[in-house]
Amino acid sequence: MGWNITATFIKNVGDIKINIELLESLGFRGFKLIGETDFNIGPEIGETHITKHKDNLIIANADLCWQFAKPEQSLTEKKFLENFPNSEIIQISIGHGLSYCIFQNGQKIRLREAGDEIYQDYGNPLPEEIIVRTQELISKEDLDEMREDLTEEEIQNQIESEVSYETAFELTKRIFGKRYDEFELSEYEMKGLKFVNKAVESERDYGKKAEIQFVQ
Repeated sequence: MGWNITATFIKNVGDIKINIELLESLGFRGFKLIGETDFNIGPEIGETHITKHKDNLIIANADLCWQFAKPEQSLTEKKFLENFPNSEIIQISIGHGLSYCIFQNGQKIRLREAGDEIYQDYGNPLPEEIIVRTQELISKEDLDEMREDLTEEEIQNQIESEVSYETAFELTKRIFGKRYDEFELSEYEMKGLKFVNKAVESERDYGKKAEIQFVQ
């Protein structure tokens, strides 16, 4: 199954109301409420879906991850930490890029962005990463075949990409108690509110599509 997950999870938010005011307080701009729909954890660009799972808030937006991956702290990241200074915040992207970012007690403790190589690698390895590295991510047979066409550096990059992929799914256990890719079909059926920024549709420049959704 080709996964598309671009979600930010905020743990232990308590009794919080999901509305446009919440969205704007987190740095989103130009969004309008569409209404209640099936929750989409990998929405189209320009859409934002929000739901709650138990005591955890889940915000799905295809471009929010880039606000957490900038060299300098973005205004959106700052607003998230101001709103949830004591919450663990977990951002995961699988499919639309591959990355994860973790905040604890108002501090970014881990950021990893992977692809053909590791683009960003900030902070210390997470417990999930350490466990994943003990697993056989690529079989010996496959490694032998890869060595016929790839350099050792290219193979290592693929291994690191696998580590990132598996770690991202392992992090979903912190929210759901098990990996998101281990759900029964009925467990994916969640309801949430959908918001849309219509200016994104008419913008042709992808970089601008990503930026016009958030305060700058």
